[in-house]
Amino acid sequence: MTRDLSALRGIAGVIRLVVRLGPVRSGVAGTAVLVAAVVPVMIAVFTGMLIGSIPAAADGGFGSASGRRTLALLGVVAGLILVQRIVQPLLRLLMTGLGRDLDRHLQEVVMAAVARPVGIDHLDDPSVQADIRIARGLGLESSRPSRAVEALPEVLAPSLQALGAAAVLSAFRWWLGLAWLLAWPVLFFFMQREYVRVGQLGYGQSRALRRAEYLRDLAFAPGTAKELRLWGMLDWLIGRFEATWQASMIPVWRVRRPRLVLVLAITATIVGLNVGSYGLLAFAGARGDIALGALTVYLQALSTANGYPAFSDANAHLAFATVSVPKVLELDGRLIADTASGRSTRAPGAEVRLSGVGFRYPGARRNALGPLDLTIAAGQSLAIVGDNGSGKTTLVKLLCRLYEPSAGSITVDGEPLAGLDPAAWRSKVAVLFQDFTRYHLSVRDNITLGAPDEADELMLRAAVKAGAVDLVESLPRGWDTVLSREYEGGVDLSGGQWQRIALARALYAVETGAELLILDEPTAALDVRAEADLYQRFLELTAGLTTVVISHRFSTVRRAERIVVLSDGGIVEDGSHDELLAADGRYAYMFRLQAERFADA
Repeated sequence: MTRDLSALRGIAGVIRLVVRLGPVRSGVAGTAVLVAAVVPVMIAVFTGMLIGSIPAAADGGFGSASGRRTLALLGVVAGLILVQRIVQPLLRLLMTGLGRDLDRHLQEVVMAAVARPVGIDHLDDPSVQADIRIARGLGLESSRPSRAVEALPEVLAPSLQALGAAAVLSAFRWWLGLAWLLAWPVLFFFMQREYVRVGQLGYGQSRALRRAEYLRDLAFAPGTAKELRLWGMLDWLIGRFEATWQASMIPVWRVRRPRLVLVLAITATIVGLNVGSYGLLAFAGARGDIALGALTVYLQALSTANGYPAFSDANAHLAFATVSVPKVLELDGRLIADTASGRSTRAPGAEVRLSGVGFRYPGARRNALGPLDLTIAAGQSLAIVGDNGSGKTTLVKLLCRLYEPSAGSITVDGEPLAGLDPAAWRSKVAVLFQDFTRYHLSVRDNITLGAPDEADELMLRAAVKAGAVDLVESLPRGWDTVLSREYEGGVDLSGGQWQRIALARALYAVETGAELLILDEPTAALDVRAEADLYQRFLELTAGLTTVVISHRFSTVRRAERIVVLSDGGIVEDGSHDELLAADGRYAYMFRLQAERFADA
């Protein structure tokens, strides 16, 4: 019963969404479904009447009243057939369009849901990623919600036809019509329960399918093409994809068909009803209890009642696809609770303070950061150095409120960061991430994503500061050049060129109002000349800003007013470049090690 109800709830959910997305088209489609259901029953009735009128018309000729009646009935049947031929393609067209609208709407729901929480820790949750994969409709084509929309007329119209035919049969024997009236809804319940069972099992394999799709996408991605060929990985990749796919799908294939006992029971019920119905009609006709025309009507009605597609793909698609609608809505509701808002804020006027801050990533055994006590003075440039894994990038994510601390607190001028409006806070923060995104968009869009409506003058100023103007002017379409060869007229950039664009993006955010600038490895991909240029202009770029710089390049770090050294998630040294060299500690060791390497070179 639970599966029956879940199937019905899924169907009802699809219908409600479709009506909300396209009320006019849904109304037209609903009318078309009714017409598509009623017309075949009317054709059966009028065809029977037509056949019954032929003997009298043959005797009296077409000029007689009987003949004219036969011609009129023939015209009615022809008109109904014409209506049927017009309605069916119209209905398919409407439902295909509504199905596409539903797919697009659900994609938008997922996009909004995953972007709604303040942080990004939910994206580290494997169960959320599994639900996202389901919502995207990957893996099983038959599970797309649009397939359910397209299948609705194929299920509803025959169902209504069967009910209409049962009503006609009730004129012959009321209990026979009642038997047909009850048969199909009951059989539909049991069949949908089976299909939902298979669909839920398929969705249970979501995590394994995610892995298979990742392996598949490796073969398509330009970024992996070089290594796939260099290391001869293609055969291995195909084999691993096939093994992973089959491991996730074999359990589904084993139960994808309805259970044999149920199929035999349904088949026996249908055969029994048909044998009894046709036998009664044959007996009544042989005895002369019903006329030829009435017998024809009942036979046509019985044929229509048998037109219900109990085992059709439409029923399977309807059950499979309607499982995904509750999944999408469940994901949407699940992430609403994480939404946060707070007071509006200005950039730090005095300081950003971290008190006993610790953080551990979900599922990790040890802290990535902390406990950490750190004060970032407003208007000061702070550099953070340390070995890989010491917590530097994690600190950046906490300052951006991408994650909430596992312990301790972060305050801005004494106000808890968690109590500030996240959008307002982030509008005051400009970040160049170490793993910045390379958008397949134009140069203009890559730089101005945070505030696309601002003046081009600000964009140009940011590009000048990032040393990116000469690069942009060398591109075939200048600022409108798409930064990807996957698009016509697009180009690919080198790592250093991309870093200039990403730096321009961060500096554009500063031009449009950000006052806390965070640079995570800003010179990692730059050549020696570009790094030296940025090094010379560092104080100019950071003048008046609260700046946090993370870098392994001490040529950049040494210009900061204050430097802290992280190790094992905590601060082990704190001071200016000269002070830390004089202390002859960890910083001095790392600085001299790097300086000696360049001196040797």
